[in-house]
Amino acid sequence: MNRIVLLGTGCPAPSHIRFGPSTLLQINKKNYLFDVGSGVTQRLNKLGLKSSDIDEVFITHMHSDHIVDLYQLYISGWHQGRKKPFKIIGPAGLEHFFIKQLESYSDELELRKKYEMRPNEDGLNFEVVEIDEGYKFISENVTIRPFGVDHQPVKPAYGFKINVTENDEEKIIVISGDTKKSENLIKEAKDSDILVHELFVNLEMDRNRMTPETIKNIEKYHTSTKDVGDIANQTKTKNLVLTHFVPPNFDEEKVLEEIKQYYDGNIYIGYDLFSIEI
Repeated sequence: MNRIVLLGTGCPAPSHIRFGPSTLLQINKKNYLFDVGSGVTQRLNKLGLKSSDIDEVFITHMHSDHIVDLYQLYISGWHQGRKKPFKIIGPAGLEHFFIKQLESYSDELELRKKYEMRPNEDGLNFEVVEIDEGYKFISENVTIRPFGVDHQPVKPAYGFKINVTENDEEKIIVISGDTKKSENLIKEAKDSDILVHELFVNLEMDRNRMTPETIKNIEKYHTSTKDVGDIANQTKTKNLVLTHFVPPNFDEEKVLEEIKQYYDGNIYIGYDLFSIEI
């Protein structure tokens, strides 16, 4: 079955219900992972998948909550028998970050390799592809292409547009990454079948812990309920799937009520391991 699975729908604030942001695309028995938030390998395990089952990893941007479990995915895939190189695709700075992670664990890994003598040492090889908006990933009937979104001061930050062609029918899936309301995203998500979009819930922010300025600054580079409804309406997407909730705990009915003022299509309040067929 071709589908999108939300592995993690949370944010930097820890939640036992919503793990860190990560989205899985399953097409023709291939597994494409978008972002590697905290707990991604545990969610893969719950889904019946190994870390070694991931074919490619795509990173939207270099915020910690989207890359924190990158090494865990890499090393657990080796433990679980990966025989091919670990492939990561993402923005400038990704290779430097990953190499620094490898360096920090190098003593432990060398000791483990010498003692355990695992037969699949090729699974420790890796390939990092740093991309810009001209990049295009093509595999059989799937095309994945990045596009710029607005998450300043984080630059670059990408969403991903996925085109799937099967039986002469094309489906369009768009993953927003982290962004405020973005005209470029609206253009790329036009007439999409599924739009997976982040959401900032202002009313639920902890005003005892954060100053008004902090809340305002966080809101400025994320998307409000009003704006996500307007985005869905403008794109005429068939299905709006919400994820990466900031904060992770909120009143779902209030969120739905507000979005429905602007968009009358299918709205899904995502949760960890939620799936939607393509």
